[in-house]
Amino acid sequence: MYRIHLVLALLLALVALSSPGSITSAAPAPAPAKAPLKSQIQQIVELVNHRRREAGLRPLSVHPTLMNCAQQYSEVQASQGKINHTGPDGKNPGQRLTRCGYRWKHYGENLAAGYATADEVVAAWMASPGHRRVILHRKVTELGIGTAHRSNDPSQFYDYYVMAVGIRK
Repeated sequence: MYRIHLVLALLLALVALSSPGSITSAAPAPAPAKAPLKSQIQQIVELVNHRRREAGLRPLSVHPTLMNCAQQYSEVQASQGKINHTGPDGKNPGQRLTRCGYRWKHYGENLAAGYATADEVVAAWMASPGHRRVILHRKVTELGIGTAHRSNDPSQFYDYYVMAVGIRK
């Protein structure tokens, strides 16, 4: 499982870094790559988009920069054994997305820990008014999902999830 996370993170980092001008240029970012997603991440994407369609909204497309940023932050959360929208460096979600190279106009972030399946994670987010608003936000068009597992987790959450959504400038 860790090897899959590492390979996915490296692949997404390579895609994000190989995009010319994606961090400093005023030119629009390139179209998202069609990299294969890990099964649980793909399930979360599908469940989120199903909920959006039920609400009459367009589905969100997977964006490699958001995927990379969400994956990095899920690993940070797992290493800390807790979830918090403010990172250990004091950065908020918007600042993290900017640092990752995502030039956002609107953004949102959902965090979760302690759920074993994609169904459980999305159900918990949909049951929370704030998390539900992020999923059903009318202005966002893209998302990234990150997951991390910590087998020796003293908090006993073990599995950590980050969903970043946004629309680019």
